[in-house]
Amino acid sequence: MNQIHAASWESLPPLPEPNGGCMAGCAGGKIVVAGGTNWRDGVKRWLDTVWLFDPAINQWRTGPALPHPLAYAAFASDGARLYFAGGADGRQGRKETYAIDEHFKLTHHGDLPQPVVFGGGAIRDGRLNLLGGTPDPDDWSKVTANLQAVNLADGKSSPLPPLSGLSHGIGIPAVAVAGGVLYTFTGAWLDPANQQVHNLSDAFAHNGTGNSWRRLAPYPKSARGVSAVALDERHIYLAGGYGTDEEGFLTTAFVYDVRKNQYQPATPLPFAACTCLVECGGFVYALGGEDKKKHRTAACFRIRISDLTAGR
Repeated sequence: MNQIHAASWESLPPLPEPNGGCMAGCAGGKIVVAGGTNWRDGVKRWLDTVWLFDPAINQWRTGPALPHPLAYAAFASDGARLYFAGGADGRQGRKETYAIDEHFKLTHHGDLPQPVVFGGGAIRDGRLNLLGGTPDPDDWSKVTANLQAVNLADGKSSPLPPLSGLSHGIGIPAVAVAGGVLYTFTGAWLDPANQQVHNLSDAFAHNGTGNSWRRLAPYPKSARGVSAVALDERHIYLAGGYGTDEEGFLTTAFVYDVRKNQYQPATPLPFAACTCLVECGGFVYALGGEDKKKHRTAACFRIRISDLTAGR
């Protein structure tokens, strides 16, 4: 695998405060960031803040707070609103599904059948697809391989075939939709034999037409907390995450070609972290994240999609 094209990230004004585990997306050409966590004086803080970045003026501003602190929800945006479902508030898992637009208008769309924390999210055919996660943020033994879809029009949730091919559940997978197909890469699970969390390199695709799963070529390394964003109908950018304890947090990045079922090394992240990647206005944004244990970063960068796909 050879890196075809070198590109550079553009530094942006940092988030108003460090953040990891937030929900973020593109709404009306602006970046919306909701909730998340950070640390202060050794204490983990759960956030209810909502911020908006306007690329036209290169500034962040703060909107009305969420009804409660929230982090680690499944989320995705359709260009008009950021949708997020589940997550945790620092005490328990949550079931609510919300949407928020560029004017900070927050809408409660309904509730999931049960809480889902650390699940992956992506929008396909007018529905927010949620993969994996656990109902209890403090119990990884309950992580599932469930797939469900929330109708963005009425908030109703319906089950889809669970991820097959694994003998266990999956948490914090990297999930994206390209060409109408749902893709998932990497993640983590708890081995009940030794109570240890293990990273995954496994990758799968769910075809909505046939409603079936197929195994893909594995991600080039085992990791968790990798972030995924579709660049177009053929290419998915995957970056960051956490590798082995020796490797720690990663800058590593690849572009996955859905037609060739291949990964190519891509421009790495400008900082090592489990970051949040968002596509908006022809750019991919990298927004904060967990960059050290018990630490978050406020760093923000962006890169042109055309730079990431050039030569591929």
